Amino acid sequence: MEEQTRSEILKTIPYGFYITGVVGSDGEANGFTTCWVSQVSFEPQQVIVAVQKGQRTHDLIEQGGVFSLNFLDTGQEELARRFTEPLENRDGTVGGSPYSTGETGAPLFEEAFAHLECRVVGKMEAGDHTVYLGEVAAANLKRPADILTDLDTPMEYGG
Repeated sequence: MEEQTRSEILKTIPYGFYITGVVGSDGEANGFTTCWVSQVSFEPQQVIVAVQKGQRTHDLIEQGGVFSLNFLDTGQEELARRFTEPLENRDGTVGGSPYSTGETGAPLFEEAFAHLECRVVGKMEAGDHTVYLGEVAAANLKRPADILTDLDTPMEYGG
C-alpha cells in the first residue's frame, strides 16, 4: 500500500512534455518524448534530462554527447505520443517529423515552438534511468506558446 501511495503522490508533480533530440557519433539522429526535465543552474545555464536505459536513444546520447529539448505546445499531444515509440530516421525526418541540425548537431524538430541545444557535461546513474546534465549551448524561440503538460493530457510518466 505504501508503494502505491508514493506512486500516486509522485504522479501529482506537474511535468512538461518535450521531444529530446539525440544524435550518435555516426550522425544518426532520433528523438523521444520526455518529461523529466529541469533547469538546475543559472550560471552556466544547465538543465537535466532523465533518459531510460536500454533504449536506442540512450545509446545515441552516450555516443554523441549532445541533446536538444524541443518544446511542444498544448495542441501537440499526438506528436508527443508518436515519439513514445521507436521511430525511423529517413529522408531528413524522424518518424515523419522534419528536423534541422543546430550548433551542436542535435536534431531540432520543426514542429516545436522552442529549442534548447545542450552539450552533456555530466551524468548520474539513477535506477532505470541516466540523468544527463547539459550545458545550454544555443536557444531558439520560434513563437510564443504554452507548453504541453501532463495536466493537459491523460499521458503520464511518473510514479
